[in-house]
Amino acid sequence: MAETLTKRQRLMNEIQIALGGSIVDVELDPADYDYAITVALDRYRQRSGNSIEEAFVFLDVQPDVATYTLPGEIQEVRAVYRNVIGNSGGAAIDPFSLAFTNNIYMIQNPAQLGTTGAGLLATYDAAMQYQSLIGRMFGRDVQFTWDVSTKKITFHRRFGAVENVGLHVYNTRPEEILFDDVYAKPWLRSMAIAQAKMLLGQGRSKYNSLAGPQGGITLNGNELKQEAQAEIALLDDELKNLIDQQMGYGFIIG
Repeated sequence: MAETLTKRQRLMNEIQIALGGSIVDVELDPADYDYAITVALDRYRQRSGNSIEEAFVFLDVQPDVATYTLPGEIQEVRAVYRNVIGNSGGAAIDPFSLAFTNNIYMIQNPAQLGTTGAGLLATYDAAMQYQSLIGRMFGRDVQFTWDVSTKKITFHRRFGAVENVGLHVYNTRPEEILFDDVYAKPWLRSMAIAQAKMLLGQGRSKYNSLAGPQGGITLNGNELKQEAQAEIALLDDELKNLIDQQMGYGFIIG
């Protein structure tokens, strides 16, 4: 039974075929194809919002501990939400949450004033605005610092008890998912082919010609490098035009 190929191995075979490897001998090793794919992935993740997926994760913060290391796939932390506002209890009692819970029900309901319910949406809107304001003023919104290199998040406040907080994050999409993405895969394959051409051109340009029994052989190293550079520039422009985005402008890095 033939061994099942990984998605990266399939892409390596496609690059080899695109370079004419099924017809002539291409002077690239598997490590070279692997490097070309890695460079294409790194370039895509640096420049495309489609390489990121939105998610929410939860973290149990500990008393008097400010810095935590998050999983490596988390690329960006956009916001931190506490779960205790309006729901204080047990070891996580927060006086501001208690004040919010008490005062939120003090906003009068027009239905209790003899009306037929008119104004209920306005009352709800006022309550939500009050919640947002009290959160900004009194501790629902947590200030933090995120280090993208070390994946460490530091909270700029003291937690006095174990508390569960929600993190609004953007995760790096795994390469297996990107290789199946109908918008990302064509770009990644084209960029990997261009990077492989650059490697091949650099190797062939070391010697402009080789001596042979029928005369000298001229190598096309410089032409390959020029072709690769033009393709890379074109592919970078495609990312600027969001060719890989199915929904138009989304989360953009940079």
